[in-house]
Amino acid sequence: MRLLALLRGDVRFQWKYGFYFIYLVFTLLYALLLFAVPQTVRRTVATILIFTDPAAMGLFFMGALVLLEKSQRVNCALAVSPVEIGEYILAKMMSLAFVGLLVGMLLAAMGGVADYVSCALGVLFASFLFSMCGLIVAMRVATLNQFLIFTIPFELFICLPPAMLLFGVEPALLILHPGVAAVKLIHGGATAPLLCVCVLLGWCIGAFLLCKSAVRRNFLSMGGVSL
Repeated sequence: MRLLALLRGDVRFQWKYGFYFIYLVFTLLYALLLFAVPQTVRRTVATILIFTDPAAMGLFFMGALVLLEKSQRVNCALAVSPVEIGEYILAKMMSLAFVGLLVGMLLAAMGGVADYVSCALGVLFASFLFSMCGLIVAMRVATLNQFLIFTIPFELFICLPPAMLLFGVEPALLILHPGVAAVKLIHGGATAPLLCVCVLLGWCIGAFLLCKSAVRRNFLSMGGVSL
């Protein structure tokens, strides 16, 4: 019940501050772009857009969401409530993954992505991973400028290896990278979809543990002192 209450609260918070309107604007722009590119490359372009918008945008929306909560002292109330840290993280992840999945599947339909189930799994796992990276950074910073700077290493780590695929560079071990595994699932036709899912699941579990540690430290430091 606490998880559902947190989830409803996050959805209302995101609606109030125009997160969904921003998603709508980007979705319309990406839809126009998809219809403008040739049919021969539309699937590839759709894969790139799905990975960089519904999935990766979760990182930036997570930062904005947490920084807004900090400015309104929401975290102070949550820190002394019965809410578990795991519930707090899951609610954040699920609220952003829901809208990301909706937009991702819409773009997949427009772009002619072959396997919708594989694409949905790729979007969900990538959204979870990006959101947790954003939460880890947001817990350690106080301003949006700091957040944008400290997310650069995460962006480079997750996004550069998948970009190598566009140039035909694909070492055997590259499949163990979470960004590569997510792109393969989103694009469809992956030679080892189960391996991609296992790779992403392992990365998400590791990120979740790091995320719990970051949130716990932040909650324990409420009031200006570390407990």
